[in-house]
Amino acid sequence: MTPGKAGVASAGPGPRGIQSIETGYRILVAIQMGPGAVALKDVASRAGIAPSAAHNYLTSFVRTGMVKSEGRGMYRLGPSLAALGMTAARDVDHFELVRTAASQLSEETGLGVAVVIWSNGPVILFNQSAVRGRVFDLRNGPVEMLHTAAGHVFAAYLPDAMALPVLARELKADGVFRNLREAQGRLEKIRADVLARGYALVELRALPTYLAVSVPVWNTHGEVAYGLTITSPASLLDTRARSPQIRALRAKGHELSRLLGAPAERWAP
Repeated sequence: MTPGKAGVASAGPGPRGIQSIETGYRILVAIQMGPGAVALKDVASRAGIAPSAAHNYLTSFVRTGMVKSEGRGMYRLGPSLAALGMTAARDVDHFELVRTAASQLSEETGLGVAVVIWSNGPVILFNQSAVRGRVFDLRNGPVEMLHTAAGHVFAAYLPDAMALPVLARELKADGVFRNLREAQGRLEKIRADVLARGYALVELRALPTYLAVSVPVWNTHGEVAYGLTITSPASLLDTRARSPQIRALRAKGHELSRLLGAPAERWAP
């Protein structure tokens, strides 16, 4: 982005914007990252500007109540911004926000994308299934917890009281249930794998040779609201943590968690 006249910013072929507004937004996000009150030098570093420039922005934000100064160069988000946020929370359709982001992720990666919620088991709410000209049969509705990546995400983060009965039910349906102790061990292994990797990786039983990778999208209460999943033939999906596809998925999950008001530790770098 390059500045034009009167602070006008140009981001390439798209519409021009006001660079100072975009810089101000980065400053607010830098404070949102926390934890707690944030020092001026950290605000400046996160926003990518000089401390003197950050101070000028913060002075105006404090005057408007969008930021609160706690003395000695420490800042929190302020009551005016909270009021704007509460109004936006009433007006914004959160699922439409997630659905739009999922479509963008599919365009960016060239892979299928699904948005999954929990309702006594994982349920696909939105599914964009075309993968570089290929079409596969992944439909909206209930899916298995044991054999889907989003199912593993929910298994990893939900309380045992919610996840274990569903896992036991699916083991019984597969004819491999022995006892709850063994089911508990299976649940703990899924949880450990997801927490160690930072995302869930599953070969889809419903679609042999296809892989799915899923990350949590957190809500304002610090709970998993959605599982955001990419799906692909194994030959097209690089499952390494630093691959462009996995990084794009995780970045989108962090972005959505921030927009849904999740605690900063769930999305901040």
